[in-house]
Amino acid sequence: MEQKIILILTKEVAVYEVFRNTLHENFGNSVQFRSNHYPPVNMNEVDLILSSGPRKAFRDIIEQLNDRIPYIQANRSIDFYKLEKLLEVKSNTNCLLVSNDTETALESVTLLQRLGFEHLKLIAFAPDMEEPPQLDEISVVITHGLQHLVPKGMNRIIDLGDRSLDLSTIFEISTVLKLSLDKTHLFTMDYFRNFVRIGRRLSASIQSERLLNKQLEIVLDAAHEGIIWVDYNGIVTVFNKEATSILGISNEDAIGKYYSDVVRDLDIEEVMLKKIEIPRQIIHVHGLQILITKTPIVLDNVFSGAVITFQDVSHVQRMEQEIRKKKTESGLTIKYTFDSIIGISEEIEKLKKTAKKLAKSDYTILISGESGTGKEIFAQAIHEHSSRRKGPFVAVNFAGITQSLAESELFGYEEGAFTGARSGGSTGLFELAQNGTIFLDEIGDAPLNIQAAILRVLQEKQVKRVGGNKVIPVDVRVIAATNKDLAQMIEKGTFREDLFYRLNQLPLEILPLRERKEDIPYIINYFLNQRKIKMSFTPEVEALISTYHWPGNVRELEGFINYVTVTADSSKADMEQIPPKMKKSNISQHRIELAKKYLDNHGGRSVFKKILEVLVTYTDKNTGIGRGSLHRLLDIEITESQLRTRMETLRRADCIAVGTKKQGTKLTSLGQEVYAQL
Repeated sequence: MEQKIILILTKEVAVYEVFRNTLHENFGNSVQFRSNHYPPVNMNEVDLILSSGPRKAFRDIIEQLNDRIPYIQANRSIDFYKLEKLLEVKSNTNCLLVSNDTETALESVTLLQRLGFEHLKLIAFAPDMEEPPQLDEISVVITHGLQHLVPKGMNRIIDLGDRSLDLSTIFEISTVLKLSLDKTHLFTMDYFRNFVRIGRRLSASIQSERLLNKQLEIVLDAAHEGIIWVDYNGIVTVFNKEATSILGISNEDAIGKYYSDVVRDLDIEEVMLKKIEIPRQIIHVHGLQILITKTPIVLDNVFSGAVITFQDVSHVQRMEQEIRKKKTESGLTIKYTFDSIIGISEEIEKLKKTAKKLAKSDYTILISGESGTGKEIFAQAIHEHSSRRKGPFVAVNFAGITQSLAESELFGYEEGAFTGARSGGSTGLFELAQNGTIFLDEIGDAPLNIQAAILRVLQEKQVKRVGGNKVIPVDVRVIAATNKDLAQMIEKGTFREDLFYRLNQLPLEILPLRERKEDIPYIINYFLNQRKIKMSFTPEVEALISTYHWPGNVRELEGFINYVTVTADSSKADMEQIPPKMKKSNISQHRIELAKKYLDNHGGRSVFKKILEVLVTYTDKNTGIGRGSLHRLLDIEITESQLRTRMETLRRADCIAVGTKKQGTKLTSLGQEVYAQL
C-alpha cells in the first residue's frame, strides 16, 4: 500500500512530535510526516496538511500551496492523567490559561469548562492579545507545555502537557486519506476509559469539597470566638455564629459582601494592605470591648485573604474568673512568689538568683533543707517564675500520706479498682498537674514501691491508673523536696539510687535560719506587719534571738512571734513573754556533736579552741569583742584573713554571734558547750 504523506504545521516542535506519535499509533506505517520545523518540504508529494492552529497563523506557508492539497485544522484533546492536577485547585480560584495564540487559549478554556471545571475562574492569555487580562489577582497558571510563555512573577504553574489530537480529527484524516482504522477502536476505548475515570474523580472531589465545607461550617459555628474569612478580593466568605452573636449581623447579610460594607469597625483593611499578622488588639465596637487578631493567609507565596478572630473581652474575663475560681477551689494555685522570700543577706540573695535560673529550665529540681526553711515557698516561686506559670501547681506531702493511698492519690484509679473506690474513678495528681508542676514534698518518706512508680513516670512521661489498662501521657515538671540525707538513705537501702539521680538534676539547698541570722530582724518585721502589730524587744530578748539556734527555722520563728504577740502585755516584750523552751536554751548533746563535726570538717580544732577561749572571757560583758581586738589577744600565728575565715565557720556552726554596727562578736550558749568539749 502506498504511504500517505502528512505535512504537520505547528508553532512548537513539541506539538509536532505529539501529533506525529498519535497518528503513528493509529495508522502505523501507512503514513509519513513532514514538518515546517524541518525544511525543505517537497509540497508536490504532500497528501494532507494538518495544522495545529488557524490558517492565519501559517499564512506564509499556506499561500504558497495549491488547492489540490486537503487542509485540516486539528481539534485537540487533553491528557486526562494530567487533568487530575486541577482537582487540587480550590473553587473560584482565578486561573490564567496560557497558550501561544488567542484562539487556542480561548478554545482551551472552553474545553476545560466542558470537561467539568466550571468551578474554576478560567482566564485566557496569549502573547498576541491586544488587551491582555490583569494579572495581580491570578493565583494559578495553567498551560500546555508552554511555560516559557507564562508571565513573570507567577509562582504556581500547572503544566497539563501538550494537547494531542482528538477522535474527530483522527476520523477526518482517515476519511480524507482513505486509511484503515483498525487500531483506532483501542484509542477510542482508552479515551473514554480515561474520561470516565476523571469524571468520577471530579465528581468525588466536588462531593468531598461539599462535605468538607459542611464539616468546616459545623466546626466554625462550634467555636467560642467570632471568625470571619475575607478572600483576596475582600469578599466575606465565612461568618460564623459567634460572629453573628457578638456583632449582631446575620450570616446571610455578611456572606458575599465586601468587608467594609459589613464590618467597617473591625479595620480589616489594615491586614489586607500590610499582609502581616496584627495580634491581640482591643477595639471598641457598638459599646463592646473586642479582643481581635487579624491573620493573613498566604499559600505557596500567594496572598489568599485574611482570617479575623475576635472575642467579647467581658466574656474572656468571665472565663478567666471561672478558671481562677475552679483552680482555687481545687487547690491548684500558688500563694508564694520570689517576693515572698524575705531577707537581705548575701546568702539568701544568691539562693534566689540561682532558683530563678533553675526556673527557666524544665529539668527536675531537688530542694533540700531542714524542716521549716521554706522549701515549698521556693517550689511555688520557681513554678510562678517558669514557663508553666499558667498551668496548675499540685503538691503532695509523703509524710502525711499512707502507703496504701499513695499510689491511687498520685496516679488515680478506675471505678471498682478497690473497695471504697469512688464511682467513676478518680484523676491522679500527676494528671491534675498536666502542663504544670507537681511538688513531691518530703520525698524521703515515700515508700520504695512508690519510688519505683515515680521513677517510671519520670522516664516514660506517662501514667496508668490503678485498676486500669489505659496509658495516659503527662507533661509535668517535677520539683521534689526533702529534709533527710538521701545519700545516707541510699546506703541503708531505704531510697532508690536511680530515683535520686533522676530527681537531683538541678539541686537547690535551702540554708537554715542560723546561717543567715542577719535576715531574722527583717523576717520578724514581716510577721509583725502581717498581724498589724507594733512591737519591740528588750536587749535581753534581742540577745536571745540573735544567739538562739532556731532548729525549727522560719517556721519556729513565726511560732515565736505568735507566742510573743499573744502573751505580751505591752508593745515591748521582755524575757517573761519568751517561750519556755527558748529560755531554757537547752543545748542537746546531738547539737554539740554536730557543731564539733562541722568544725572538724573545716580546719583543726586547736585554732577554733583558741578563738573560743578568748571569747569565753567576754561572756559576762554586754558588748562583744571586735575582730581586731580578738586578733591581738590570740597567742597563735594567724593572719587577719585566716581569722575572718575561721570566725565565719564558727558563726555557721552557731558557736558565735557576729553583731552589726560595731557590736562585736559574742559566744553563744552552744559555743560555750562546744568549747568545754574541745
